[in-house]
Amino acid sequence: MLTDMKDLSSVKKAIEVEVPADAVAREIETVTGEFGRKAKVPGFRPGKVPSTVIRKRFLTDIREEVVQRLLPRFFHDALAEKGMVAVGSPDVRRVDPLLEGAPLKFEVEFEIKPQFEVKNWRGLELELADATVTEDEVTAMIERLRDQASTFRPVEGRGAEDGDYVVMNIDTSGEGVEPRHSESAQIQLGEESPLPELHEALQGKRPGDQAVVEKRHGEDAANEEIRGKTVRYDIVIRELRTRERPDVTDEMARSFGWESIAEMRERISEDLRGHKEHESLRARREEAANKLVEMHYFELPQSLVDEELGSSLRNYARYLASQGVDVENAEIDWQRLQREFLPDAEKRTRRGLILDAIGREEKITITDAEVDAEIRRAAEGSAKEFAEVKQRLRKGGGYEQLRMTMMQEKALDSVVSEARLVPAAGVAP
Repeated sequence: MLTDMKDLSSVKKAIEVEVPADAVAREIETVTGEFGRKAKVPGFRPGKVPSTVIRKRFLTDIREEVVQRLLPRFFHDALAEKGMVAVGSPDVRRVDPLLEGAPLKFEVEFEIKPQFEVKNWRGLELELADATVTEDEVTAMIERLRDQASTFRPVEGRGAEDGDYVVMNIDTSGEGVEPRHSESAQIQLGEESPLPELHEALQGKRPGDQAVVEKRHGEDAANEEIRGKTVRYDIVIRELRTRERPDVTDEMARSFGWESIAEMRERISEDLRGHKEHESLRARREEAANKLVEMHYFELPQSLVDEELGSSLRNYARYLASQGVDVENAEIDWQRLQREFLPDAEKRTRRGLILDAIGREEKITITDAEVDAEIRRAAEGSAKEFAEVKQRLRKGGGYEQLRMTMMQEKALDSVVSEARLVPAAGVAP
């Protein structure tokens, strides 16, 4: 097999491959035999049609099949001889006519992973966030628990005051505004609101009372429909409520599963500390990945960037669908989204290639058992059968992609574990 390699860029190559004539002849013979066993030709019994008749009758189909079989096989053999592995889908640029007794020549353009030297990633300087939990933070969490355990009781014998919850019906109207009726809307009187006039109008009101608010909204109103318009709000008070929160006692602690206030504070402090430590580690990993990207520049294979970009757009489409958007019929500017998503796609592609290189340097491997464990964990989270998920991943190439992702994550773990930690800004050393 003769080959001629051309460098189109550091990551894009072109290779011309010449398949030997004897290999072409053997493949023609094989394909002709397969056609002969299946072909139905008048005047001949199935499987007994002479090869000369088969070749004459199915010449075009035989040649197409031979080319389809020979090209990928000899292309990959040629790359193996050169010690190269293609990424993405190769682009067949030229195939010479297939002639019996002659070699077959074809040319393919393809991309490879960039060759680069991994810079010294050991000892990266990373920020260590403070994971100290203060008493005020514990108290704030307890206050949120009190809110969760609170009950409401009707207010009787007085009008609405700040802190009360007002339940009301609201009719909205105005020139150029679509009329709307809201049933049993609820606000807490005195809280921050884009409509403070409503809170003022409700002060002192009792169930059954009415109020009217008119407001000219500015051009900066959050609701586009009412920008620059005067809107009338007709209100009928239905109910006043006040929130009663439990006292911070051992009884309250037991209602949440703890034995005492002391244990509740201790467990909340541990949970907050664990959350802070988790967030600190997540931030260090992100900082490490960003620094690796900043440290290394090399040309990216466009096919890998396109794969990453396509994945981002598909994920975004799934998100829109989950929000009830008809993705097929919605007027979505996908070209604009591609431009917006492209920088992050390039960054993730570069990050993956760098971590691949670190993983190879560190001889990091991911076993089938580890991949299966990750699939099983994900399958449990989505209520799908493990075997079903694994089979689908293997069929679509996702199994090896998952292995690669896990290897990259382990490589990032190595970078973070060997980093030099410094206190984050504002944190005492």
